[in-house]
Amino acid sequence: MPKIHPSAIVSDGAELDDSVEVGPFCFVGPNVRIGAGSRLIGHCNIDGHTTLGRNNVIHPFAALGQPAQDHAVVEGEATYLNIGDNNIFREGCTIHTGTKPGSETRIGSRNMFMNATHVAHNCIVGNDVIYVGYAGTAGYCEIFDNVLISGLVGIHQFCRVGRFAIISGGSVFSKDIPPFMMAEGRNGGVKMINKVGLQRAGFSTETISVIKQIFRIYYRSGLIPTNALERIRTELPQIPEVREFIHFCETSKKGVISAQVEGHRS
Repeated sequence: MPKIHPSAIVSDGAELDDSVEVGPFCFVGPNVRIGAGSRLIGHCNIDGHTTLGRNNVIHPFAALGQPAQDHAVVEGEATYLNIGDNNIFREGCTIHTGTKPGSETRIGSRNMFMNATHVAHNCIVGNDVIYVGYAGTAGYCEIFDNVLISGLVGIHQFCRVGRFAIISGGSVFSKDIPPFMMAEGRNGGVKMINKVGLQRAGFSTETISVIKQIFRIYYRSGLIPTNALERIRTELPQIPEVREFIHFCETSKKGVISAQVEGHRS
C-alpha cells in the first residue's frame, strides 16, 4: 500500500502505486493517478485529471493540476495534466490543466521546475528542461527538449523555444526562439549559440562549427530571414541540426526572434 501520512488527504478514486509516498498535509484529488516511486514531500496539492508517471518528486506548496487561469474554462468539463517520469517540482511550482474540454497540458520526463515557476494551460514541455526560479510560460507555449529558462523569465502565449536553447535571466519574449541559440532581453534578440550547453551534451566539434555558421548567416549576414534560410539550405551541410533549424523557423507562427539590436540589453 502507498505510504500516506495521517494528516494527508487522498480522495476516494485517486489511484496511487503501492510505492508512492504522501507526506504530511498533502491533498490528492479524486481523479489523480500517481506512478511508482513518486514522492509528495509535504503540503503538496495535486488535483484535477492529473497523471504522474514514475519517480516524480513534489516539494512543499507545489500545486499541480489546478484549473487554467482563463475565462474560457468550462466548469465541470474535464481537462488534463499529463506528466512523465523523474521530474522534480520544487517549492511553490504551479502547473495547470488545459482550458478547452478534453485538452491537456503535457510535461515530459527528467525536467526540473525550481521554486515559484509556472507552466500555464495547454503548454507542452519536452524532456530535460530546466525552469529556474520565478520563470513562467503562458498558455499554449511549446518548450522543446534540453531548454534552459533562467530565473525571472516570462514567455508570451503560443511561443516556442527550440531544442537546446537558453534564455538569460530576466528576459521577456513574445516570439519564437530557435534551437541551439542563446537569447536575452525584452525581445532583445539572439546573442550567440549555446556553445557550452552543446558541448556538455556531447555535440561534436564539427556539428558545433556548423551551428556557428547557422548563427552567422541567420543573425549576422544582414539577409532577410527567407534569404538567410535559403543560404543555410544551399551552403551548409544538411545535417539534422541544420534541417531542424530551418524547419523550426519556417513553421513559426509568432515569428522568430531577430538578432540582438542596439538599445536592448546586452
